[in-house]
Amino acid sequence: MKRFNIVPRPNFIKNLGGYSACRSIKKELVSDTALGDEGYRLTVEKNSVLLEANTEQGFFYGEKTFEQLSFCGKIPCAVIEDKPRFTYRGFMVDSARHMQTVDELKKLIDAAALLKFNTLHWHLSDDQGFRIESEKFPFLNEKGSWRKGDDFGARHTDIPYGGYYTKAEIRDIVSYCAERFIEVIPEIDIPGHTTAIIHSYPHLSCKKEEIAVKTKQGIFDDILCAGDSRTLDFLFELLEEVVELFPGERFHIGGDEAPKKRWEECELCKSKQLALGLESPEQLQGWLTAEITKFLEAKGKKGSVWNESLAAGNLPEGILVQRWMDPKNKSTIWANRANYIINSDFYHYYCDYPYHMTPLKKTYNYSPIPKGVAPIMEKYVLGIECPMWTEYVYTFDWFCYMAFPRFAAVAERAWTIEARCDHSSFCERFEALMPLLRSMGINPAPSYEWNPTPGRRLAGTLGFFKDKIDFKTITNSLNSQKN
Repeated sequence: MKRFNIVPRPNFIKNLGGYSACRSIKKELVSDTALGDEGYRLTVEKNSVLLEANTEQGFFYGEKTFEQLSFCGKIPCAVIEDKPRFTYRGFMVDSARHMQTVDELKKLIDAAALLKFNTLHWHLSDDQGFRIESEKFPFLNEKGSWRKGDDFGARHTDIPYGGYYTKAEIRDIVSYCAERFIEVIPEIDIPGHTTAIIHSYPHLSCKKEEIAVKTKQGIFDDILCAGDSRTLDFLFELLEEVVELFPGERFHIGGDEAPKKRWEECELCKSKQLALGLESPEQLQGWLTAEITKFLEAKGKKGSVWNESLAAGNLPEGILVQRWMDPKNKSTIWANRANYIINSDFYHYYCDYPYHMTPLKKTYNYSPIPKGVAPIMEKYVLGIECPMWTEYVYTFDWFCYMAFPRFAAVAERAWTIEARCDHSSFCERFEALMPLLRSMGINPAPSYEWNPTPGRRLAGTLGFFKDKIDFKTITNSLNSQKN
């Protein structure tokens, strides 16, 4: 067993030999440019433990390192000097397809803080449900927050599913994150993935017809109407209500998977495109994104979008682009033009796919810097994020099973410099810390599932997953919430 079972792996460790009998920490505020805003220096000696940092955030991360170090038994004497490689270290939780309780979210946040994540990207609106309490637009909750059942994959149920987070619950989560130096970035996807919004207010669509909240995954033709002035009026009013709940710097407005079939047929959209002198419906989305971004900037926020938004060619400079699947490498070009990007590569960082498709080694060994980013422009890769989409992730236990150790692997690649990253070492250190995570209510996948041999499908398969769904418990919980 390693002496230093710490995840993420610290960037510098000097082993002093022997073990410490001290479990209390003396903190000392310093002014050390080498440590930066998030770094710390932890000196563990036989009879003392000294933690130095420039900020409270640095102290917090140093304490998390000491928590891991002391959990595994004897505390080795050492000097650990550490700071993160990337300033953005994120995990994404999709609460639109399947919700997590407030207590479950807090367990995830505690685990994320232990791993030194500093960003929670919270996906709160999609085709399958709208999850934010709205006083201005009550139909978003009365209608848009509920679907008639589930048709994800081969699994079908007629059990109604839904709910939303109250403003008090959202403020509680945001405050809980802030205490752990985690910024919450909410996402309301615009203009696509908006079936739940259109179901609530049909006049916001091109066809002006009510459509049902979706019960399955997919990309759907009905999106918000860009040509109707009421759409922007609605979005501005909704966003004004929502931004008050999230004091952080950024707000995610989606922009992914928005087919333009309805816009190409819609007289209002065609007229708007013509009046603006735009060449295509894609540029119309770029205009819509720019209008929303300007509104957010007036509220003190910076916009974030998925990389499909770059297809417009007229995206506002400075907007943060999240790269997930980008065959034309537009996000790479965006970074090379001195704009910030986040890397959330679909093939490596998406955690909702079974381990035989995305084994741990594949996630861990992937370089956070996308190919094609010029060395001199690597500073515009702001960081990395591991998304957990929940179409097939019905329960919290399954969420944890799929997310851990992959969340931890991404956390390490976001914090630790390349020369210190090693998959085998990570596996050994994470396995030693699994009991600590279990004590926090997080149950990771067992180590024999992390890297299945070719052709061997273990519990990370849909067949196993379907057998693990307790629909009766879910139904009782949801009915109680609805009533």
